[in-house]
Amino acid sequence: MQVVDQIPGFAERVRSGRREERFYGATDLPNFLRRPSGPGWALVGDAGCHKDPMMAHGICDAFRDADFLSTAIHEGLAGDCRLDDALLKNESRRNQITMTEYRENIAAARFTPVSSGLLQLRLALRGNPEDTKRFVMALEGWISPDEFFNPDNLGRILANAGLTPLAPLRHQYTGAAQNL
Repeated sequence: MQVVDQIPGFAERVRSGRREERFYGATDLPNFLRRPSGPGWALVGDAGCHKDPMMAHGICDAFRDADFLSTAIHEGLAGDCRLDDALLKNESRRNQITMTEYRENIAAARFTPVSSGLLQLRLALRGNPEDTKRFVMALEGWISPDEFFNPDNLGRILANAGLTPLAPLRHQYTGAAQNL
């Protein structure tokens, strides 16, 4: 309530309300990857790959997985390949795209410090909506991580922000140290 009291007008509204139930918290939420499909069923989002809610990726994962799943189903039903093969390819694609974010999310939930290179990149992205959009798209798997996390692109972003690289950024998608 001390935080609520700092917001003029809001504290009065909160205090005049009535709590309907006790507050619930969540701790020790399991992180897992499940097989996302089988005979007659499929999973998307948290149902197939649950991450700690620290970074709130669930809805983005659900939309991404639904898009990938619909493509796989189309390929199977259109006869481009066997449906089972398309669904296995979908699982592999989901796993490849989500694993870095999965690990980064666990690190964030543990409050692991962010590298100086990544902090510098985030600073360079401030006020740069186009490259910020591409950064998020690379993290979410909508574009190839190599398209964003390559030395030329990172150098361009830093130069446009008037920054010089502090430290190499090792991005887990590429596994290569990038000049950042």
